[in-house]
Amino acid sequence: MKKILSIVLLGLATAAAVTATFLPFSELLIRLAPGQPQTAYVTTGWSTHFGGTKDEHGPLFAIPIIAAATAVLLGIRWRKVAFAGAAALAGVTGMLFVYLLNAISFHKSGNITIDPGLEAGFGNGIWVLITAVVLAFGAVVLHPDD
Repeated sequence: MKKILSIVLLGLATAAAVTATFLPFSELLIRLAPGQPQTAYVTTGWSTHFGGTKDEHGPLFAIPIIAAATAVLLGIRWRKVAFAGAAALAGVTGMLFVYLLNAISFHKSGNITIDPGLEAGFGNGIWVLITAVVLAFGAVVLHPDD
C-alpha cells in the first residue's frame, strides 16, 4: 500500500512541477506614466509577458524544474533517485523563490516614485511548485527501500 501511495505522490509531484512552469511565478502591475492604466508584467517558467508583448528572450526557469521533475518521476523505481529528484526540485524551487522575492521587493521599493500604486507579488505557479516539493518528499518517506 505504501508503495502505491508513493508512486501516486511521485506522479502528482511530477505533474504539479511541470504544470507550475506554465503558470505565473510572479506578477507585477505597474503604471508607466501618471494617468495611464497599469500594465501587467508576468513571468512563467518559459516566458515573460509585458502587457500584450512577449519577451523573445524568456527566463527559461522551466528547464531545471523539468530536469528535477524527471528525476522525481524516475524515482518510482529507486528510492535514492526519488530522494535526489526531490532534493533537486527543492533546490531549484528555493533558488527561484529567493530570486523572485528579491525581484518583487526591488520593484515594490525601487519603483514607488514611478507608480505609487504598483502591485508586485508571487503568482500561483510558485505555490504549485512548492506543493510539488512537499509531495515529492512525502513520496520519498513512503517509498519502500529497495
